[in-house]
Amino acid sequence: MMILIDVFKKGLQKVSYMQANLNGDFPHITRNGKWITNSNGHWTGGFWVGLLWLQSLYSENQKEQKAVALNQAEKLAIRMKDNKTHDMGFIFGPSCVMGNNLQAGSELAKMAMAGAHNMKDLFEKKTGLVLAWDEPGYEGVAIVDTIMNVPLMMWASGQQNNEALYNKGITIADSIQKNHIRSDYSIYHVVRWNTETYEIEERTTHQGASADSCWSRGQAWALYGFANMYRYTSRKEYLITAQKLAGYFWENLDDNWCLPRWDFIYKNNKNEPLDASAASIAASGMLLLSKMLEKNNQTDECKIWKERAEKIIESLVTHCFYTNMEKYGLIEHVTVDKPRNSGVNESSMYGDYYFMESLFRLLNHENEILLDVLY
Repeated sequence: MMILIDVFKKGLQKVSYMQANLNGDFPHITRNGKWITNSNGHWTGGFWVGLLWLQSLYSENQKEQKAVALNQAEKLAIRMKDNKTHDMGFIFGPSCVMGNNLQAGSELAKMAMAGAHNMKDLFEKKTGLVLAWDEPGYEGVAIVDTIMNVPLMMWASGQQNNEALYNKGITIADSIQKNHIRSDYSIYHVVRWNTETYEIEERTTHQGASADSCWSRGQAWALYGFANMYRYTSRKEYLITAQKLAGYFWENLDDNWCLPRWDFIYKNNKNEPLDASAASIAASGMLLLSKMLEKNNQTDECKIWKERAEKIIESLVTHCFYTNMEKYGLIEHVTVDKPRNSGVNESSMYGDYYFMESLFRLLNHENEILLDVLY
């Protein structure tokens, strides 16, 4: 087993290799081990910038590497008026909030605040939910992933002393809690409301196995998102919810590998692919949860979630960490969308970012200053 600081350093070596070969584009997911890239960031561009910011903290020439990260972040300015997608926290959180924390005074805060306000345009007051995408075919559709983006509204409300924006974010989080979480604390990926009556008419999935199963990455988004909502609001109900969501995730990991299949209905089924990105997101979320429990003087629970996150990270290193510099990203065995056979046993930018973020959280578990840099 590699020492985790050595794993982190090897991860940064891969980031450097990718940076040198991407020609300034944003990597999204791999196809047959090769990165599919774009120039506008899609919904994953913020994660690539986040990796560049993490790299800058450990670079021999921090000033130069911060300039590289800043330049890449500024390319996302073209998304400042994009009010057609809920993905604003994914786009502007690791890129602009984190960048602003490291390099205040740039335009990054302005970009992130624009992203937060874009989410208001997708908010449906009658349901308390956010439309996932404002485009044909997705009328009345909300997805649990949105809980990862709501903290951007909390952050922006603090920057602007905007109580209305804060309250809107709370309403969205409460509505996700009410509509997307089952009594056993597994999640529904998709909630659809009737666009005439605004009643919830369907709870189902898009990337999971069935309406009644639990898509593992959606569960990871939820546990991380509610832990981060507690971080930004100190509302105890979010901390409790995050713990219970994390508990469901932990109990449904494969027994031998301590990793999730793409849907938890397939626990221990070796014929179904893993989703290493769900593991990465959950591990980082559990470490965030651990710190929030520590601040709430729940010492025993803090220790439990730190240890569980470490076990997931160790399993990721053993089974999913890259071995070939030229192919895939940092983490392999990601499942993007199994029902459509898209991105199975590949790499993804979110899987890579949260793997490195989880290592960063673990290595700096007692360093509040560094942890506060993160979105």
